[in-house]
Amino acid sequence: MKATQLCMLALVACGGTDASPEAGDITVTITSPSPGDELLESESPAIRVTGSIATTSPAFGTLEAWVNGERVQLASDNTFSVEVAPDIGVNHIKVQGGDGITALVGQELDVMWAPAYLAPIAGTTGFDIPGGIRLQLGQRFFDARTFGTELDLSTNPVVARDLASALELILWHVDLASLLGGALQFGSGNASLSVTIPSATPGAIITDARVVDDPVKAIDLSIDLNGVFLEMDGTFAFGNRTLIIDGGITADLHASARLTLGLAEDGTIEVTVSQISAQVGPLVPAFTGDDGDELDAFITIGNSDFRRLIEGLIESELIPTFTDKVPPLLETLLGATDSLLDNLEFTLDPGLGVPVTLQLDGSIGALDVEAGPAIGTLPGHVSVIQDLTVRTTSEPVHASSRGAARLEAQPAAPNTLTAGVHLVMRQEFLNGLLHSLWNSGLLEGEAVFGGLTAKVSAKLAPVVRPTPPSSDCKIDGVRCDVILQLGQIEVGIADFEQSFGVNAQAGARIVVEGTKVSLKIQELPELIVWETSTEHGVLTPEVVRDLIATLVWPELFGAIGDNLSIELPLPDLAALGLDTLGPGLADAELLLEMRQRPDVTGGFLTLGADLELATPQP
Repeated sequence: MKATQLCMLALVACGGTDASPEAGDITVTITSPSPGDELLESESPAIRVTGSIATTSPAFGTLEAWVNGERVQLASDNTFSVEVAPDIGVNHIKVQGGDGITALVGQELDVMWAPAYLAPIAGTTGFDIPGGIRLQLGQRFFDARTFGTELDLSTNPVVARDLASALELILWHVDLASLLGGALQFGSGNASLSVTIPSATPGAIITDARVVDDPVKAIDLSIDLNGVFLEMDGTFAFGNRTLIIDGGITADLHASARLTLGLAEDGTIEVTVSQISAQVGPLVPAFTGDDGDELDAFITIGNSDFRRLIEGLIESELIPTFTDKVPPLLETLLGATDSLLDNLEFTLDPGLGVPVTLQLDGSIGALDVEAGPAIGTLPGHVSVIQDLTVRTTSEPVHASSRGAARLEAQPAAPNTLTAGVHLVMRQEFLNGLLHSLWNSGLLEGEAVFGGLTAKVSAKLAPVVRPTPPSSDCKIDGVRCDVILQLGQIEVGIADFEQSFGVNAQAGARIVVEGTKVSLKIQELPELIVWETSTEHGVLTPEVVRDLIATLVWPELFGAIGDNLSIELPLPDLAALGLDTLGPGLADAELLLEMRQRPDVTGGFLTLGADLELATPQP
């Protein structure tokens, strides 16, 4: 401890109080960075904080400086320079200075730091975001089971968790015989068949679906109806004879088709059916009545007219009745991204100035189909990639801004092996949306709260970043998925001749309810408020903090959470006519069952779900 400090503590020993220096005014100056700076990782790997500490009474105590709670070394001229490790997003810088005796004096500011920025369209507040959303349907969505295995029918309800299983479940509920209508007439040469089929009962149903990409991008679909007993009534005429048909036959029915996937000229998903085959396995006759033995013999004779007519009935009438339902189902599923953000528009008015109207739209930009290398290795997928646009009707307020913060300069592909369906959103879409609102003046103007009129200006755009592992942020008892940050909000209260800086952050969760995906933001943010006035006034940072938390925040970010949502449209079984095929399908719905928490890594926000169709036992 220096002599001057010892004298302050032992005045008598130093000769009384007359020679003791008095405390001076401490001044803290931050020369870099500047409030509201947008820092780029390649230019500023660390945030260099420079400044100086001064006092009007150099003889009183010893000057010292602190940056974000860490003591830093002062040079002989009382300047300092230190590097602060940055976090992606808004970084709060707090510099404090003192003389070692009296209370510390501080200066604070916020800056943005990011690996990259997505620049807005020149002269506008809008962004184009290629590949902003990807809807990926994995092999697990089309067929999650080992090929050739059957759906478990022992549970009640029976639940199908992939497209192939759903088709099996639908077929179990379908009255196959009713699909064939009334009496059927067939003729060949001198033979003719007139028959009705009162019932068709399969012994087993196996449906397989595989993603392929060579020689075309497609789904190979196969349907096996094994051991189907076809009950028959009617007549078989040949030559001058007519045989009465009673009883029926048992046969294995097989259908296959290639569903080629592509983009139509208007940009919509198009499913083209090709390589259709319908085959009948060995026929096992079980005819009864006076002519039963003779009809059995005709079936046993491989080239008989009766056998050919029966095979034609199955191939041309029975199998296509349900295979025709599959392409519309796939077109609806794959085309879902085209309506995820289809001309969505909403207006936000936080009460600061002019309301801002946000316009979102998307269009299918590409279709990616990739088969797994082989069974047992990485599965294939079908992905529909949507390009997004973000627009407002306003002129840019912050024309010099670098743009929306990107959390990864080169985003890595997200993990899409955890579920059958993945919705993958580039995080810069959310940050671009928030930047557009900010650049349109959403956080500029005058606010009246608590009887005070304040001029508000945000020098930094809001940004969304992943929740740090150390955070204990929760909403409704569930850990937050992302953190919403606002930095360097400047609040001037003219009536009191005071000004303040505000740093705000709140957690947010990605909430999935049914097929709706929305953003739920914490009602009360964490706020850092510091006074920027030259002279301290009546209002304290604590008063300003409470007013913003209770009056301004809910109006602004409650509105964003309420309006920003994405609807995941799933096919309506009734619209496809499937509800009329069997009583058990009357109330059936295709659903998406969430299988994982939203994952926010690598520059992407990823949701995973599995297809689910539940019906009573057939």
